Amino acid sequence: MKEKTRIRKLSFLPGILLITAALVMFVTRSLTGQGQPLNVRLTSQAWDGYNKADYEIAIAKADECIEEFRGAADREQTQLEKDRVPLPPKGSVSEQEKKVIFARGLLNDVATCFYVKGRSAEKLGRKEEAKQAYLAASKYTYARTWDPNGWFWSPAEAASDHLSRLK
Repeated sequence: MKEKTRIRKLSFLPGILLITAALVMFVTRSLTGQGQPLNVRLTSQAWDGYNKADYEIAIAKADECIEEFRGAADREQTQLEKDRVPLPPKGSVSEQEKKVIFARGLLNDVATCFYVKGRSAEKLGRKEEAKQAYLAASKYTYARTWDPNGWFWSPAEAASDHLSRLK
């Protein structure tokens, strides 16, 4: 009888270890951002670099995102223009509009990264690099950037504003 109880207790051990390992992996991924798609991680890292005044890192992370996802962003922008889809709103939006905007993640992140690259290059005094980044961002008219305060803005419009100041 004692032997059966001992075997039954031991049979739970692998399950407990598996659950513990899964929990550790989940917490680790959550804390490090590894559960997020690459475009989201790179855009976040670009913003973090910019916000910490580490403009070289901001540009490097923005460039990684741009290099990896520009083709997809260009195709999506072209298709939206071809289909004459109305431009997404700016500011506070409904939950349905938010879903539509967030579904364009690659487009949003590439445009945002061009904008962050432009701002960073401008801070570093690299005017020509900033102009090129702003010019590229200004072409992604369907992109929107989420502000943590709860609203969307257009990186294309913001880039155009900065570009006009640099001319």
